[in-house]
Amino acid sequence: MQSILKPDQASNKMRWLVVMATLFMAGTALSGTFINVYIWKIDRTYEAITWFNLFTYGCLPLAFTASGYLATWIGEAWVMRSGVIVLVLFFSLLLWLGPKSIHYVQWLGMFFGIGQGMYWFSFHVLSFDFTNPDSRGKFNGLTGLFASLASMTGPYIAGYLIVHVRQISGYHAVFALSFFLFALLFFATFRLPLMERPQIPKISRALQFAKDPDWRRLVAGSVVFGIREGLFSFLIALLVFDAAKSEEGLGLYGLWTGLISLVAFFLATFIGKHKKWPKWSMGIAAVLLGCTPFVFIQSVSTTTLLIFGLITGFVLPFFIVPLGTMIMNEIDESFESAKYRAEHLSVREMALGLGRISGIGFFLWIVVRHHNLHYIPRVLMVLGFAQVVVFLLTFQVRFTDRKKAANQRRVLQENGRGERSLKYPKSPKYR
Repeated sequence: MQSILKPDQASNKMRWLVVMATLFMAGTALSGTFINVYIWKIDRTYEAITWFNLFTYGCLPLAFTASGYLATWIGEAWVMRSGVIVLVLFFSLLLWLGPKSIHYVQWLGMFFGIGQGMYWFSFHVLSFDFTNPDSRGKFNGLTGLFASLASMTGPYIAGYLIVHVRQISGYHAVFALSFFLFALLFFATFRLPLMERPQIPKISRALQFAKDPDWRRLVAGSVVFGIREGLFSFLIALLVFDAAKSEEGLGLYGLWTGLISLVAFFLATFIGKHKKWPKWSMGIAAVLLGCTPFVFIQSVSTTTLLIFGLITGFVLPFFIVPLGTMIMNEIDESFESAKYRAEHLSVREMALGLGRISGIGFFLWIVVRHHNLHYIPRVLMVLGFAQVVVFLLTFQVRFTDRKKAANQRRVLQENGRGERSLKYPKSPKYR
């Protein structure tokens, strides 16, 4: 399928979507990095923070799927705004509870997961609508580029504020700054075009596409990808904080690793323009990502964590940019699959959620329940090779229905028909 917008319109809306993604990542980079630290500092155990992340990643795919039904009533743009409002309420609740938040980590995790799920549903659906197979590599690269810029500066600014504004007051300042960025994001969503109300989701139709071997491989790859991503997303930050003994040290870690990722995303965007390079860069990146956790064989120290962060920060973009583009292009492979793009994205998010819950659950059982922190390096080394499995699963994706899709697209263009229109008088419009 082609973009639903004309070339100049698509370019403009794609830029605004990148701006929104940057604001969201900046807000979450400021506070998200230190939410885990904030909770962990209260009781100094891994159990509470593990449960928090388990509920976050458990509710995220459920909220993502439910957002598809909500969008039929209020539209994708208002679903995104609702997600931002939920995140603002989450941060407000976290500040209001203070140290008592340790008793409500499950509820806090649910709020955080629901807010993110609503936002990411709208973002993924709109990014699908505003891009096409030729522009998705560039879009994913630019989004990652600005996300790296946000993740580079956000934790450093947050760490500086927390250390120099007397700890708890510093946390208040950080959360207030995130609130301001989310408010900007809320108003930025009004730059989105008027859209036709989407159809009621039919998840069963997306599951029927499991007959397609390419889609099966990508869904399985998403499960495996989530196993590593769910655990590493919070555990590494806690290990860095424990080693550095300060929020400012964690902020500096984010600054250097983010700078490396910034360069890598720029290069990944360039590589994405070539047809064969992305898959090979993805394979090399997968092997390096699998080998990198072995720096923890001797010890988990500031030095080994910095080495791990710098290598991962540089290598990971060469993996996730091709993977994200591959998934979108597979959904966009035919008229029939693109018609149910929201359902496909929901299935993919559920697969990611299953992987994340499995990875965090494995950590909860091995490390937390057995109270043996010496297992942490081993868990990191085992799960580090998840990306190699993802590459082996997705390497054979061939987009077998591409020729059929091209014929369908040509027929639609000849008949003057499209999937969704910006001007469709019989359907309600939502901004």
